[in-house]
Amino acid sequence: MDDPRAEFERLKKLVEASHALHSTLDLDQLLGLILDAAAKGVGADRGTVFLLDGEEIWSRVLSGDKKLEIRLPVGQGIAGSVAKTGETVRIADAYEDPRFDRSWDKKSGFRTRTVLCAPIRNRAGGIVGVFQLLNKHQGLFDKEDERYLEGLSIHAALAVENARLHASALEKERYDREVKLAQGVQRQLQPERMTLRENGIHVAGMNELCEDATGDYYDVLSPLPEGRIGVAIGDVSGHGLQAAIVMAEARAFLRAFAKTAPWLDRALALMNDALVPDMADGKFLSLFAAVLDPKDGRMEWCNAGHNPPLLFRAADRGVKPLERTGRILGILPGEPCGPGEPLKLERGDALLLYTDGVTEARGAGGELFGPERLTSALKAAADREPEAILDAVRASVRSFTGGAKNDDDVTMVAVKRA
Repeated sequence: MDDPRAEFERLKKLVEASHALHSTLDLDQLLGLILDAAAKGVGADRGTVFLLDGEEIWSRVLSGDKKLEIRLPVGQGIAGSVAKTGETVRIADAYEDPRFDRSWDKKSGFRTRTVLCAPIRNRAGGIVGVFQLLNKHQGLFDKEDERYLEGLSIHAALAVENARLHASALEKERYDREVKLAQGVQRQLQPERMTLRENGIHVAGMNELCEDATGDYYDVLSPLPEGRIGVAIGDVSGHGLQAAIVMAEARAFLRAFAKTAPWLDRALALMNDALVPDMADGKFLSLFAAVLDPKDGRMEWCNAGHNPPLLFRAADRGVKPLERTGRILGILPGEPCGPGEPLKLERGDALLLYTDGVTEARGAGGELFGPERLTSALKAAADREPEAILDAVRASVRSFTGGAKNDDDVTMVAVKRA
C-alpha cells in the first residue's frame, strides 16, 4: 500500500510544477522550467529535456553565456532509445550501458553515474519528448521517481503544446504583417484596377490575386519617346511573395529599357539578360509587350512565350491571336524573341491581353474556359470601352466557374483606339 504522506508530497510537487510550467509561453524558458521541476521532483543533480521533432530529438543547453542546440536521431543514445520505444529506463551505472556517450562527460568534466530516462507523453499517449535525469542525490532512481515523471509528463506536454501554438500564432502574425506590407508595395506598382485615356488610346487593366501576392504583371508605360504608349502583361512561374518580387524586378527592367532601347525586341533582350542571373528555382517569365503610336495606331509588339493576346477588328468583327515570337524570359541569356508582324490598330479595334488564370479557369466539370470562350466573350463586348470589356470578360469567366475561388491570378489588359 502506498504511503499516504509520500503520495501527498508527490501530488503537491506536481501541482507546484503545473503552476510553474504555465507561467511562460517562451519555449526556451519552458524547457528550463520543465527540467527544474523534473530534477527537483526526483532529486537529480542535473539533466536534459528533449523534444521530439520528426525523426530527431532536440534540446537547448547553456554553454557559458551561449545556448547550444543538441540534436540526436531517434533511436540513438539512451534518450533516443526511449523516444523510439517509449519505455522508461533506469540505469545504476551509466558507464556500464553501451548506449551512453561518455564524450559529454569528457567535455564538461562531469561524471555521470545514475540515469533516469522517461518519455514525455501527451493526453493521447503520443510521445512528444524525453526526460533525462542524472545522478540522484541519494541512492538510485526508483519506481516512485518514475511515477512522478509520469504525472509531470502530461503537464509538460500541455505546456509545450501551448508554447508552440503561441509561437505559431506570433509567426503567423509576423507573416501577415509582412504580406500586408508587400501587398501595399505591390499595389502601388500594380493597382487592382487602372485606366488610361491618352491621345485617343484607351487602356484598362485589372489584377485579382489567388494568394497573398501576385506573380502576374501588367503595366502601361507612358509617356515613351515620341509620345508613344506601351502596354505589357506577364506571368512569373509560381505564386506568392517570391513570384511577386520577380514581378517587381521585371517591371523595373522593362520600364528602364523600353525608354532607352531603340526597338522593343532589343528592350526585351536587355531585360532578359538582366533577369537571368537573378532567377532561382527554375523561375521564368512569359511576357507580351506592345508599343502604340497614337497618331496612326501603328503597333510594334513582341510575344516572349506568353498566351496569345486577341486582336479584335471592328471592320469585319474578326479576332486574330498574336502568337509567340520567341521564348520565355529569365532562362537563357541572349535574344529571347523577335518582333511580331507590323500591325495597325484601326479606330474601333480592341486588343485583349490576359494571363492563363483566365483561359485555365475551370468549370464545375473540370473543363477549362479556354481561348474559344474568351474569343466569344471579347466579340460580344468589343464595342464597349476597355473597362467594360474587362468587366464583361470577367463576368463570363465567373459565370463559367460558378463563382469559385480563383486557382490562379487573373490579370487582363484591354486596349482600344477610340
